[in-house]
Amino acid sequence: MLKNLDSLNPFIHVTIENRILTIKIDHPEQKNALTGEMYNDIAKILDAADQSQQVNVVILQGNEQDFTAGNDLKDFMSAAQKYVGLAADATPPFVFLKAIARFSKPIIAAVRGCTIGVGVTMLFHCDMVYAHPDTEFQIPFVSLGLSVEGGTSLLFTELAGYHMAAELLLTGRKFSAEEALKCRIINQICEQPEQLALQRAQQMSQLPMTTLKIIKKQIRPEQDQIQNCIVQEAEVVAERLTSPEMIEAVMAFLQKRKPDFNQFLQS
Repeated sequence: MLKNLDSLNPFIHVTIENRILTIKIDHPEQKNALTGEMYNDIAKILDAADQSQQVNVVILQGNEQDFTAGNDLKDFMSAAQKYVGLAADATPPFVFLKAIARFSKPIIAAVRGCTIGVGVTMLFHCDMVYAHPDTEFQIPFVSLGLSVEGGTSLLFTELAGYHMAAELLLTGRKFSAEEALKCRIINQICEQPEQLALQRAQQMSQLPMTTLKIIKKQIRPEQDQIQNCIVQEAEVVAERLTSPEMIEAVMAFLQKRKPDFNQFLQS
């Protein structure tokens, strides 16, 4: 079931060693931005790992420069016609987010550099997160004319508290690893997050898989609520994709200028 996973996508490298499956996102030219194909492939890898008796724990990481710059907007807009008629949560980003949310085994993230958009959202579904001191986080949905995704409205407020979540979501500003630690998005700041993630994974690789899964379910029992939240948020995102604000944000991105949202202000 785990055969040929490394050949699914040239920008996703998969290794399995000592019951640890590592997923490495490696597309440096795009700062590891995720295409529709990459979302679908990571979801397939997670589902296969969840069913495999060879895997106790998963590590999710980027390359030496960045974790991920989030959604590849050019790819998403060019592929938009493919998604016509699909349920909102059946599009690639939400296929991935549902897969990582339902993953029943421990998953550890090691992040550095750009950690933006879905790069932050997916961390809410990881069990442990380690970050390099220079990691730059951002949840910029508001500046794209979009709403939140992936259970953010439920999980981020649960982690950070309402006021901090509101500040970061309603301004879309960048924030540091220190702030991410205060918001409880990450466990620890360290110079070598990949090494620390591997150390924790090695500890769990020696433990009984069934017990790991039971304890994870016990400490996060609200799985149905999370999945429902992801679906509901996906429906709102789908509505926002055709909004004038979203169109202006994408055009500004493609034209390398700042978006002008003043034109949409009501007098």
